[in-house]
Amino acid sequence: MIRQARPPPDKSSDPATGDPATAAYARDTLGRAEEMRSTNRRRAHANPFALPLFSFLIASAALGATARGAALSVDAPDSCVDPAALSDEVSDLIGKPLASVPEVDFRLQIAKTTRQRWRLKLETLGRPAGVGEPAVRGSREIEGTTCAELAEAAAVAIAVSVRSIAEEAGPTPPAIRSPPPATPPSPPLEAPPSLARPASETPSWRPAVAVALATDTGALPNTSLGVGLEASVQRQSLRVALLATWFSSQDATGTNQTGGTFQLTVGGARACFAPRRGRWTPLACGGFELGRLAGTGQGVARPETGEALWRAVRADVGLTAALSGNTALLLTGGVAVPLARPAFVLDGNQLVYQPSRLAGRFAAGLQIGF
Repeated sequence: MIRQARPPPDKSSDPATGDPATAAYARDTLGRAEEMRSTNRRRAHANPFALPLFSFLIASAALGATARGAALSVDAPDSCVDPAALSDEVSDLIGKPLASVPEVDFRLQIAKTTRQRWRLKLETLGRPAGVGEPAVRGSREIEGTTCAELAEAAAVAIAVSVRSIAEEAGPTPPAIRSPPPATPPSPPLEAPPSLARPASETPSWRPAVAVALATDTGALPNTSLGVGLEASVQRQSLRVALLATWFSSQDATGTNQTGGTFQLTVGGARACFAPRRGRWTPLACGGFELGRLAGTGQGVARPETGEALWRAVRADVGLTAALSGNTALLLTGGVAVPLARPAFVLDGNQLVYQPSRLAGRFAAGLQIGF
């Protein structure tokens, strides 16, 4: 039988045989091999996490390149516009970095015209879907006296364009919530009988009295001072008053030192439109008066007294001004038109006095309400 011959053992690979130097080298080589195998096992355990991390970094870089913010290109003299400063100014106006505005770019041109003026052209550019020239979404042109002035205007124009784009996008519509179930209305509360008030309450009349100093010009020979009393009631804008006035006597003397002394006492009534305006109440009045006009002769042997009925219609305007509490100041002025002008004579034919066709009346006094 033929057998395959076995190769002789390699003594250099057996650490138990050979010389000591060869054994030490073999042990060192085996130790390094074991260390390399341990390192490879650790790397094999780490490799499953390395590939997803690398893929995430690549995707983030691609997404950042796709979501690029707004770019600002400036074509203007260097001494006029600093693109970085202009971008910062726009960011301050819109409240966020200009580079955070998506899907739009801005192109700015500032040039000097032939009329010693400057012209600004601002274009808003849309991003093309593929490769190609950007589409112009909007364009503005402004003229100014200096380049710096137009640079400031450009910052404002860009900020306005950014805000317009944000408004076109519109806010996210709020979620629609179903309304809460309707609560049945509560029955109306009725006031106790003691507190219930009628729907429409008739305003009451408010009484008042007044005392005043009055003057007359025209009914007597000279302007006369008098004292007047007035009693009135008022409801809303209607005022009705009764009045009485006594005027001091006045003399009328002729060329021959004869004449007479005349005195007037009147009473009357008037109705006024008196709308209240805070503490002020204007008055517009019309009425009549009746009285006694008397005259006594002077410079004659037998003086006699003659009397006549005074009849007149009158119109007055005035106002009351509240002072404190129920007290008010009363001021009036008007005219009286006599319906008859009695003539006073001496010896049957010598005219001494006859009232004028108009008599002026003025009064100022204090009114007390109740």
